[in-house]
Amino acid sequence: MRGNSEMPAITTIVTRLSDVVDGQEAVCFAALVKKTRGTTKANQPFIKCLFRDKRVSYEAPLWHDNRYFAEADGWVEGLAYRLQLRASFNLRFGMQIEILGIRPAVEEDAAEGYDFNDLVESSQYKSQDLIDSIIKRVNKFVVQPHLKQLVLQILKDHDDLLRKMPAAQSMHHNYTSGLLEHVWSMSRVGEVLVEHYGMYYRDLNPPLDKGIVIAAIILHDIGKLRELSYHPVEARYTKEGCLVGHVLMGRDLVRETAKSIDGYPEEDLLLLEHAILAHHGKREFGAPILPQTIEALLVSYIDDLDAKMNVAARQRLLSRTEDEFTDRVYALDNRRIYKGIPRETPDDECGF
Repeated sequence: MRGNSEMPAITTIVTRLSDVVDGQEAVCFAALVKKTRGTTKANQPFIKCLFRDKRVSYEAPLWHDNRYFAEADGWVEGLAYRLQLRASFNLRFGMQIEILGIRPAVEEDAAEGYDFNDLVESSQYKSQDLIDSIIKRVNKFVVQPHLKQLVLQILKDHDDLLRKMPAAQSMHHNYTSGLLEHVWSMSRVGEVLVEHYGMYYRDLNPPLDKGIVIAAIILHDIGKLRELSYHPVEARYTKEGCLVGHVLMGRDLVRETAKSIDGYPEEDLLLLEHAILAHHGKREFGAPILPQTIEALLVSYIDDLDAKMNVAARQRLLSRTEDEFTDRVYALDNRRIYKGIPRETPDDECGF
């Protein structure tokens, strides 16, 4: 007589990848971002797998004798996986994970809380709100008819891709709609600065060209629509992006569009092209030419400021360290960012 001897079902508790701590074993859902192959000093092959959720990315190294080394050939970048893992932290590499079990995530995993959208980061703002805000500043500051036509035409022609492209594969604004968010944020800063410096140096002749500044802010990274290939987990560089780069590709796109506009003034096009080509500010940062107009100089400073603020702010938001500082930030000269003392603050609505 067997009776009622069946074992009760065991409910698995799934943890977010971003919530695991040093030494913890857990079950998590994560998207595979990248697989990188290499060889050790002892000439042994290894694979480094980068997994992520919306908040963090952790590396899972697989050495040649790992039980999953051969199986990893079949793991597909961009897909989600259900992982059994052990987390470990060290000062040199930060948090890493050891894979104890792995399989592709399936629709039935929704019962355990699986949602692919929880694994990829995207802008907190609606793309239409960002675009409307940007166009509002075009209408306010870009008074030259040909320049306004060029900016609006490019925004219209590339609307779909602009709404979802990240600003970079890594570093700053590297999430869905990150490029649009970066341009919007720069346009807000630009609005304040062109008003201030236009008044401050009102004796300049010709005066600070507010239209060129705002147009260059909006178009400075437009070449990234050709440099990168969109993917919700991680954008990839195109062949042309690797060989030419977004700075020159952006200038070319602007030049192509200007040719379709009858009577486009040569001087205005030159100033816009220069601001785009010089927006990285320094040759060691990838600028083919240094800023040599006050408009280009202003655009380069706004771009650098907005990128670095995004890196620093996200480090504070996403940090999982147990002390008062974040991990070291490569993009900020490997410094650690102080987190401060949390306090209650009213919710401020963003004035677009």
